[in-house]
Amino acid sequence: MIKNSAMAFLAFAALGLAGCGGVDEPAANGSAADKTADRTRVADSSREEGFARIPATPASPFQFDYKLIGTPIVGSPVSFDLQVKSMLGDMPIDIGYQAVDSAALTLPDAQPRRFTAAPLAGEEFVRERVTVIPQREGRMYFNVSASVMTSDGTTSTVISIPLHVGDVDTGLVEHGELQTDAEGNTTRVLRRDE
Repeated sequence: MIKNSAMAFLAFAALGLAGCGGVDEPAANGSAADKTADRTRVADSSREEGFARIPATPASPFQFDYKLIGTPIVGSPVSFDLQVKSMLGDMPIDIGYQAVDSAALTLPDAQPRRFTAAPLAGEEFVRERVTVIPQREGRMYFNVSASVMTSDGTTSTVISIPLHVGDVDTGLVEHGELQTDAEGNTTRVLRRDE
């Protein structure tokens, strides 16, 4: 009798949990993919409208977002709004700029090459505007470095921000050819001339 009562109670409790939302309800709560997309939207909500994210290495303590101001023209200054966020808190960040190829891109004399800044009160990131001068048409890059001094030493990251001047094909160029080995693994094999 006690055994049957216990079984009936467990069955009733299981039905009650299912009716009260104790079990997954895809129709009401959305799918797992929807929940993941919601978390991604929340993570990206700190990024302002029009800003693009430059991916750093997964272990990087910095996040870089930028927005191009104006249209790049050879010989004319063009600016980027830059946001650098440190995952290490609101301590000052040492930021540096470097043109990768001075024949393609230069920094004006008035543009600081290196400085230290901290987020303003209530902000999570350092906001800066950097100006560059394209010297030719095509795709070019300038580097942004960020570093923070911690008790364990200096932690730093360097990323490259692309600039496209003129009519530039920005599509992904894949080199080599895909080959599948006997175990079914696919690899890209490069030729010597690439």
